[in-house]
Amino acid sequence: MGPTRKPNVCRRLSRRALGFFSRDAGAVQRTNLGILRALVCQESTKFKNVWTTHSKSPIAYERGRIYFDNYRCCVSSVASEPRKLYEMPRCSKSEKIEDALLWECPVGEMLPNPSDYKSSLIALTAHNWLLRISASTGRILEKIYLASYCKFRYLSWDTPQEVIAVKSAQNKGSALTRQAGLPQPVLLYLAVFHVLPFSLIGILEINKKIFGNVTDATLSHGILIVMYGSGLVRLYSFQAITEQTRHHCSLKCPPWRMPFRLEATLGTTSSHLIRRNRKEFSIFVPLKTTPWLKMGSKKWNVVL
Repeated sequence: MGPTRKPNVCRRLSRRALGFFSRDAGAVQRTNLGILRALVCQESTKFKNVWTTHSKSPIAYERGRIYFDNYRCCVSSVASEPRKLYEMPRCSKSEKIEDALLWECPVGEMLPNPSDYKSSLIALTAHNWLLRISASTGRILEKIYLASYCKFRYLSWDTPQEVIAVKSAQNKGSALTRQAGLPQPVLLYLAVFHVLPFSLIGILEINKKIFGNVTDATLSHGILIVMYGSGLVRLYSFQAITEQTRHHCSLKCPPWRMPFRLEATLGTTSSHLIRRNRKEFSIFVPLKTTPWLKMGSKKWNVVL
């Protein structure tokens, strides 16, 4: 057999334009990456170093923008030679940006300010400030203080470009409590916000007295995902949590703390060998509205 012929890029582009490939998103992505690989790896391709820089902090990339110095400096990589878009003033270590997400303008919606039609960077600082920064100028468009009782560290999309989840660092307790062997019931906090403008949906407390010996938790696409050390993963409907909280608010319960049990468990599954066939569906009935101090350890804090 003779040598295999390399795929011709022009032929593959023509076939893609005529619709010869599957419409499946994965197939289109693989085709595009194959075309790019053929262009980059062919022997006749030559590369020229047009720009070099160094950074002491991690370098981030998002939609044609390169971020340095903990997102304080932004460089556009769209042009033939990168150019600096902006550089924010130097700040103290407590004011540095811990994490950030790029927000794009929604299509077909009327927005209150002209600046809202441009891309923004949603940033979380080390001293618990949530910022919305112009992606082209670096100007702070919106800011809100989160809380003082914990340290928020991570940003993620719950609903892409609509709802964000701000996750705190795991609570390890003080040195005195660790030496005394006192348990720390609260593992972490999840603050959920609507974007543009920032509007708080709720702050969810991940409490071991309610969830058990949980090791981590996150929120994605309206699902509260709770993880355990044994490989068990439980899924809860965050919409059911908020709806039940509003129901308790209508019954004149304290709006900042709503005691109730877990409701509307979507299902649990485990990757552990002993529990690999275990699948459950559970629905818990909410407790009756009783004074907060009489609830004992059965409490779940949601701040609206």
